Amino acid sequence: MNLENINIIKKSIYDLTFEDWIKFVEKLGEKKFRAEQIFIELYKNRRKSVDEFKTLPPIIKTAINESFNFEIFTSTKKQVSVDGSVKFLFKLIDGKAIESVYMPWLDDDSSTPVRETLCISSQVGCAVDCSFCATGKLGFMRNLTISEIVGQVLEVEKELNTKITNIVFMGMGEPLLNYKNVVESIRILTNDKIDIIRPKRITVSTSGVVPKMFKLADENLGVKLALSLHSTTNGVRDKIIPINKSNNLNKIMEAIEYYFHKSKLPITYEYIPFAGLNDTEIDAKRLAKISKRLPSRINLIPYNDISFTNPVGYSAELKPTDKDGITEFVKNIRKYGGTVTVRDTFGSDIDAACGQLALSEKSNNL
Repeated sequence: MNLENINIIKKSIYDLTFEDWIKFVEKLGEKKFRAEQIFIELYKNRRKSVDEFKTLPPIIKTAINESFNFEIFTSTKKQVSVDGSVKFLFKLIDGKAIESVYMPWLDDDSSTPVRETLCISSQVGCAVDCSFCATGKLGFMRNLTISEIVGQVLEVEKELNTKITNIVFMGMGEPLLNYKNVVESIRILTNDKIDIIRPKRITVSTSGVVPKMFKLADENLGVKLALSLHSTTNGVRDKIIPINKSNNLNKIMEAIEYYFHKSKLPITYEYIPFAGLNDTEIDAKRLAKISKRLPSRINLIPYNDISFTNPVGYSAELKPTDKDGITEFVKNIRKYGGTVTVRDTFGSDIDAACGQLALSEKSNNL
């Protein structure tokens, strides 16, 4: 068997949690502190081979070399937007692909980012099939592994020679439908021994997977929660977010309240206004009322074109609220006491904006 085939069989070294490493070294008759050394070498020092590990005895280095490889992606390609955002296309070991988006937030009088956000994926494709989202048109292929989730952060930092300040699970896939691997990846990213990112700098966005929202609250991870809301009534939400039929707004709000009371962190409501569908003054009043139940904010997201996916059915009927309509909608939300921000759109010229990640032909030819 050649080396290439051996590497395919071996597990990625980045798929192990800190607890896994403790078990690994103890099985070799070594002390627990060796697990911390491995973590520091991998994630703080960013070593790319066992030969580069400086602190480990030969017995551990040999065992790691025999059991794991350092591969996550077979290729990384990127496309830069006029606004400075960067879309990454990662080719996975099995030939599938995912996308992530880097978004630099600048002060008005500076060219240096004050915040560098990475929108990462949790699945290949998505099973939720929201009417406004290009990723859902791909269908669901599989969950990402821990290494494929964490690897997006490591690879982007390496490619751009930068330090990511914020991470949002808002890329391809529904994070809470890949619950275990998402939670374990968060535990790695927020491990205080390796200084990648603080928990409060991570936001997990969900379409409303109620049982997992409760479970996530009990994990006490200290990460923020965002709800992809987009409608204040079950009737409309059933049409644009099919999962609402089994996870309706009443159930979702119970889970939201539970999450807030456990985490003490403000909730974010993501809301795309569609012309004549969910952008009336009545909608604004209901949205403000929902937002005032707990400390929260509303992120108003302009609808980004997904025509490159050739949408059919209800998806093809959705029309964006125009700029004047958004201004009026924001005015009404504030009139009724809601806190709202119109979110900047990044990367629309490269199909990298919110809802556009679909491995378009343009992306595959990067």
